[in-house]
Amino acid sequence: YILVPATDNDGLKSFFVVDTDAAGVTVTPVEVGMSGQRAAHLDLDNVAAEPLGAVGQGEEILDWLEQRANVGHCALQVGVTEAAMRRTAEYLSERKQFGVPLGSFQALAMRMADSYIDVEAIRSTYWLALWRLSEGLDARAEVRAAKWWACDGAHRVVATAQHLHGGMGADIEYPIHRFFLLAKQISFSLGNAANQLEKLGRLLAEDDSLGFRALEV
Repeated sequence: YILVPATDNDGLKSFFVVDTDAAGVTVTPVEVGMSGQRAAHLDLDNVAAEPLGAVGQGEEILDWLEQRANVGHCALQVGVTEAAMRRTAEYLSERKQFGVPLGSFQALAMRMADSYIDVEAIRSTYWLALWRLSEGLDARAEVRAAKWWACDGAHRVVATAQHLHGGMGADIEYPIHRFFLLAKQISFSLGNAANQLEKLGRLLAEDDSLGFRALEV
């Protein structure tokens, strides 16, 4: 089944559940580059479909789905960045220059420390957003903040991983580049860092229930 958003002639936005085996539905697989993710072109020709929820409830359903999908992306990003960081730490412990491990150089050790801080920031903001969703609490601001960290912090972690691998980091036959690729794909799914920051700022400025009231001049 596929969820299809649609707007009717009255301007009502809704979601519909479409059976891929139904008459008039054509699903054509397409390649999406190096990611390996499944994708397809969807063609609908006079297809019968059942609404998800109530007709006109599209915005509410989209917000519900987006929050949980973004938290799911944050969870993936925790795994991607932590694995990239650990692989880089192992590489720096084994690779030697001037007869000593690369990890003994202060500049490289400081960059790894920065990566650790970013990974833990992604993890802690993700857990807070997930907890609030699981408890049925308003998590709109927490989800935006978590996804911002999963975009902004993740870029620094995977960029450091590639840089500290030197020439090996640019070799597509060596696995470290795939962490950079996946981290960027996650970052640009459902809104990148700038998009999350913009929506978070608008949310805090417009919704007094979050406790961030504008100063009266």
